Amino acid sequence: MAEEKKEVAQNQEFTTALSSWTNTITGLVTRDFEKCGVEFDEYSKKCAMAAMGSIFQLVQNTDKATMNDLNTSNLREIVEQCASLKLNANAVPREVYFQLRNKQINGEWKKVVEMGIEGDGNDALLRQFGNDVKRVHPVWLVKEGDDFTYPKRKGLDVEAPSWEEKGLSQKVVRVVYPVELMNGNIEYLISERDSVKVNLIAHIRNNMLNDTFGFVTGTKKDRSGKTVERTRYDATPEEKEKIKKKKEEILDAVRKCETLEDMLNCEVARPFISAAWLDTPEAMFTRKMRNNAIKKFPKNLNSMASSSLLQMDDTYKNAQEEIRENENSHPFDVEENVVAEVDATEVPEFAKEDKQDENY
Repeated sequence: MAEEKKEVAQNQEFTTALSSWTNTITGLVTRDFEKCGVEFDEYSKKCAMAAMGSIFQLVQNTDKATMNDLNTSNLREIVEQCASLKLNANAVPREVYFQLRNKQINGEWKKVVEMGIEGDGNDALLRQFGNDVKRVHPVWLVKEGDDFTYPKRKGLDVEAPSWEEKGLSQKVVRVVYPVELMNGNIEYLISERDSVKVNLIAHIRNNMLNDTFGFVTGTKKDRSGKTVERTRYDATPEEKEKIKKKKEEILDAVRKCETLEDMLNCEVARPFISAAWLDTPEAMFTRKMRNNAIKKFPKNLNSMASSSLLQMDDTYKNAQEEIRENENSHPFDVEENVVAEVDATEVPEFAKEDKQDENY
């Protein structure tokens, strides 16, 4: 009896905490939608709540982690992405997945949430936002040994591809999405296995971001006066150069690999490849092929959805990280005779008003 009461109390505590976090973050997301003039409809709200539930459960299942350990801005951004892209974490099969990563923010290490789109999530994106899309037909998973002929174009007419399953292998070599348009035409979105090499390289590059390879050692005092280990953010120019060279050595070794399997078995790269790739490689290859196929199709996204999709792109994230790492690292000298003086009367009225705003 005592155990039952304890379990009920724990469930109530779990539900109350989840409701509190969900109401807070969903409220912030609602305001963001309103500021951008984007409708926060019922399905977007459902996706936001499902995301919060999944993230809360993820944190609960992680040792020595609580919701208070998360960076609130990052959490808000992730939930906003789910809501704007209308991706439902409770859908079966799953449309999104979440994972936790440690990241240094303003000199302090915080846990941040990362979101990834599952294969069926990309199907949902195509259905929701694809230009003139009437229906997305089930994906073809063409495997090694199957007979496959590519579509042929004669002017504006497209001759459909053909696919005969042989059942000789479970190795997926390409994926094909037949997409029916409003005008009755069928588009075939195709992605090959080799296209995943780019995704894997981006994944390895991203996992190397915080690694100093032993070149940055020693300790420092943080803002609170506590002694902490030095990180890549504290690296000297010489240390940064060594880190950069080491990263290039690893990436060069990966690029020389002929197949995806060789890349996963590359000894110097394996420490920077997550378990999802190593434990279930075929599932990851297929997921990435599906992602790559659908990326090619034009989508009519609202401002928030467009920003969310961009923020999730691996190439974009790597580029932004490098910009943040190297910003202000090179002095820029301005010649005095190039700087022109601007008379106050030449400043537009709207600019004068903006300058009075505290956020200018």
